[in-house]
Amino acid sequence: MLAEQVNGVICVDTHRDTLAAAAVSPIGAVLATTYAPVNASGYRRLLDFARTRIPDRRSWALDGIGSYGAGLAAFLNQAGEHVVEVCRPKRSSVRGGRKTDMIDAIRAAKEAWPVST
Repeated sequence: MLAEQVNGVICVDTHRDTLAAAAVSPIGAVLATTYAPVNASGYRRLLDFARTRIPDRRSWALDGIGSYGAGLAAFLNQAGEHVVEVCRPKRSSVRGGRKTDMIDAIRAAKEAWPVST
């Protein structure tokens, strides 16, 4: 189980120009969130964010590894980080301004993190 292997998950909702990231604890608590641009400095910013929020034994959950997240996935793999792909979170049928990239990142992180109750 993932909970026995890592101390937290960094989930990233990927888009063409921006990355929305959320750090989630083993109990499903959102520790912090951030945004970064899709470029080398943005990738470094996300890695620094992860190292600060979850200093050791972390996993990355990315959507779009084969498209918008490909550059970040390659960067993280080269840095020795553990990366898994997650499916894009289901969106509510009622939008009305209730959907944001950060909400998607948090939702995906919680789905990727199996919390036992």
